[in-house]
Amino acid sequence: MKRLIFISLILLTILAGCGKDNDSVAKAGDTKNQKTQPIKIAYNLPKEHAAGVYFEVLAEEIEKKTKDTSIQLIPSTFPNGQLYNDTQLPDALATGGVQIGQITTGFLAGGEAKPLQVTDLPLLFNSWEAMWAAEDGEFGDIFDAQFEKLGMKLIGWPSYGTVELYGNKPIKVPNDVSGLIMRGFGQGASLMLEELGASPVSMSSQEIYQALEHGAIDGYTTGPSSVIERSLYEVTKYGTDMTLLSLSFQGATNLNWWESLPEDVQKAIGEASKIAQEQSRKEAKEKDLIYKEQLTEHGLELYTPSDTEMELWKEAATSRFDAYIESSGELGKRLLDLVEKANEQ
Repeated sequence: MKRLIFISLILLTILAGCGKDNDSVAKAGDTKNQKTQPIKIAYNLPKEHAAGVYFEVLAEEIEKKTKDTSIQLIPSTFPNGQLYNDTQLPDALATGGVQIGQITTGFLAGGEAKPLQVTDLPLLFNSWEAMWAAEDGEFGDIFDAQFEKLGMKLIGWPSYGTVELYGNKPIKVPNDVSGLIMRGFGQGASLMLEELGASPVSMSSQEIYQALEHGAIDGYTTGPSSVIERSLYEVTKYGTDMTLLSLSFQGATNLNWWESLPEDVQKAIGEASKIAQEQSRKEAKEKDLIYKEQLTEHGLELYTPSDTEMELWKEAATSRFDAYIESSGELGKRLLDLVEKANEQ
């Protein structure tokens, strides 16, 4: 009898062990059967730019963070307008041409986009920190809600940096742009230039060099980062150092694609975006001064307006704020209130 009991215990132990092995095999099988999905991430700037850093880090983090989720995403990045330029990306994202991409609010169309053009207003934020505080709060929540109405999901804020005026004659006060053909940057700054007597034209940043070289434009609005990275200093003599705009782009996904993802994958993308956004902001702030130093080293003359001259620029921008409120209604007024609150903190 004792022998029989002993044998039975051995058999039970073996069977229990087999059960554990089967569980292990099943779990391993679950990992092996994880679905993978290739995705496209497109943006309009070089990889080295702060905005490019956002999308490249985002791709790396998404691939890492979805290794253990229900779907592993395998991103491919398309920098510098390789797939779509900045004017084409809103439509490409909304229609699913890419899963994730860069949005510039000035190229968004339709009534739902009107309030979002607050970011185009010149001299909007008084510091990097004010801009970031707004983006991370209710200001950003409003953007997200409007993006969903446009067929997209806002996931982050790639930093662009500062935006200045450049050309082949000195620009010190608003009257200096009168009579010039200027490449605009966003609707707000472009309309301000028009009100000051300039003729703003719309073109992608890749086209500025040739247009200036051939005399099709007299100057342009862009960031010091683009002047360096696109070698625009070779065809430019003068620039300003007044932070006409502090600017972030938006990182967005196609809304239908986003809503098709399991919750664990959405969470992983959100975590990846936070890491990428932090790195992008750090790069933008640190490099802004470096870019401007490099511009002077290349012989480009930068002019910093006096306090009195800055008041003239602010006065010139006033009509843009009034027009913005008129076109964007209560939602636009709320966004400006949130900007003012961020500037006061």
